[in-house]
Amino acid sequence: MDKLLSWPYGAIYKGAAAGELFQLVTTEDSKPLVVESPIFCLDAEMVSDFAYQGCSGPAEITDDISQWSITYSSRRFPDVELTVVMRVCRHSPIFRFRYALSSDSERKLSKRNEADELRYMEISTAQGPMQVTEIQLSNFNPLVHSYYPIEVVRDCGELSVGTQFAGPLVFFDSEATCGLLAFEHGSQHPNTFLEFAAEQTDEVFKIAIHAVKGNYYNGQPVSKQQPFESVWFQLALVPESKESLQRHYREFILKYMSTNQESRKPYVFYNTWNYQERRKYFDQQPYLSEMNEDRMRQEIEVAHRLGIDVFVIDTGWYIKTGDWTVNPERFSDNLRGIKSLLDSYGMKLGLWFNPTVAAKSSQVVQELPHCIMTRDEQPIYHPQIWETEGSYGMCLASEYSDWFIDKLIRLHDELGVTYFKWDGIGQYACNSPLHWHGNETNSPQERAESYAYELGRQMIRIGQAVTDQRPDVIIDFDVTEAGPFVGLGFLAVGKYFLVNNGPYFHDFDIPKWVKIQPDTINVFFFPGPARPRFCRTGVLYDKYIPSNLFLTHYLPDQPRVSQANSVASLVLGGQGIWGDLIALSDDDVRYLAEQIAKYKRVSSAVVESYPRTVGTIGSSPEIYEKIDPEAGCGMVVFFTVKSGRFRYVTQRLKHTNVIVDGADTWEVTRNQRLVLTVNLDDNDARVVYVLPAD
Repeated sequence: MDKLLSWPYGAIYKGAAAGELFQLVTTEDSKPLVVESPIFCLDAEMVSDFAYQGCSGPAEITDDISQWSITYSSRRFPDVELTVVMRVCRHSPIFRFRYALSSDSERKLSKRNEADELRYMEISTAQGPMQVTEIQLSNFNPLVHSYYPIEVVRDCGELSVGTQFAGPLVFFDSEATCGLLAFEHGSQHPNTFLEFAAEQTDEVFKIAIHAVKGNYYNGQPVSKQQPFESVWFQLALVPESKESLQRHYREFILKYMSTNQESRKPYVFYNTWNYQERRKYFDQQPYLSEMNEDRMRQEIEVAHRLGIDVFVIDTGWYIKTGDWTVNPERFSDNLRGIKSLLDSYGMKLGLWFNPTVAAKSSQVVQELPHCIMTRDEQPIYHPQIWETEGSYGMCLASEYSDWFIDKLIRLHDELGVTYFKWDGIGQYACNSPLHWHGNETNSPQERAESYAYELGRQMIRIGQAVTDQRPDVIIDFDVTEAGPFVGLGFLAVGKYFLVNNGPYFHDFDIPKWVKIQPDTINVFFFPGPARPRFCRTGVLYDKYIPSNLFLTHYLPDQPRVSQANSVASLVLGGQGIWGDLIALSDDDVRYLAEQIAKYKRVSSAVVESYPRTVGTIGSSPEIYEKIDPEAGCGMVVFFTVKSGRFRYVTQRLKHTNVIVDGADTWEVTRNQRLVLTVNLDDNDARVVYVLPAD
């Protein structure tokens, strides 16, 4: 076989038979993993006969990541070309690839039976009988009002009759090897746009990825000027265990999946929204009643004392949506004074946006009226956006997305914004025939499905364009409700805002006629240990995806047991605070600042550490170990519902000359483990920090 490229974890070879794109080989004596060609329906004919033409590269994307382009042409239709863009990292066995399908003569993607006809790939290996572990990332549980991951294991018996499932991440393992396959898109499970099909036949394991709906629209043109581009896929094969590959995968997500490393850093965030809610629910005042420079300056002073890194001004800082210009009645100097104060404290400025709305009188609505979202030919209109002017929905799957890219870059350059919070983006909205998701020949349903799929791709494209041009930018996507674009795709360019205030009263079937005062909508709006229990669901992702990519804000209010639970949850990955900062006492500020300062001493090690856990959320005890064993640096976090004395033994550490802060007693065993003991009261929490002594 001809080798196309290699890196320390394997090599890519040309396909050895007709219909093969390439083969992945990990060791000289291992059997290859074969990747079959995609199958497209072009002009009502199935095209899969792609023959190798050439390979170019590498192009250096970062110091660690190289990109290669492998080209193929159809034997039957020589004008049709397939390019496989492949990115490999010298420090990871996981690599990414995507397709670009083009043609010298304009052709059209087809749906002969009103359904997507597209198989992206089928991979196969003869490295022994496999079991499959599907990782679902987008189950929304209304009882905790949060997304969380689900593992589903399928053994050889189930695979022998074939099975289909949503993913988007799959591990397949035998006694000698383990692999993974994933796609970078998203949807709420089980409403999926792509799916897997797996089968174990004799000694050969096969798994494919198919389009389900919306991946293209019937009649979508394909040419050199308008190639069809797939989402990114992820693939790996290692002669190691599944747990070992999971560790590789977590490191890949943290360090190598995204070129935007700002989104991966363990910053501590503050957001103004919770105080705005308190004004509404507790004081019966408008949300924006104290959205002004004086209030922001006071909050910044407290945030600085706490050790906040990113200060986010939520909705209301602007005159109107779409224009996104600073409201001079609230901030007379275009936020220059706020930015100067933040700069003096080494803090970053963040602002709230809804990328899919623009005020009726905004400039973009006047310039791009054809980009307004419509549903069944009726414009989508929101009478009010958080006490500001009513707005039209704007379709991101249209040229409006280019306008929005330029707007974000200008706001970065003019105002110094480096954190953009995206909110209010639902996956199903537009079925206009005027945009990039269908035309008059497609049904409204097909256009709506194509929009829902394309919306996610455009969100990624916008994020990639902005962060490529302004690498200090972080984009955070709010997914605190059911229905948005949740999966692996957005993590290539940013992070998620996972939980707002937790469950609503209606999530528990509490009737509307039951009066609760004040009516906060959310059940867990108040301080205490209950709210952190519901809000720290991000820790459930941590063995696959670092939990610091799931931002969650915790309340800083007394009583102290609430503060202890908030801090202990924050350091596990939520990394956010919101509330009435100005109302905090000096003692409150001192306590919280000390805890945040301690966390920052170990935060890099914590983010990189693979988790070890005892118990589940709400158990007694509930323990999380996040220690880098090589450096002897990290933390162990304890929670309990019932009081008790709890003992925990860490993994073996390479260096045991450490300082332990927070344990009631501790010792080092002869096999280089720490034995930590803490005494906790009812509903208590404790963080034990471990630092190298030298």
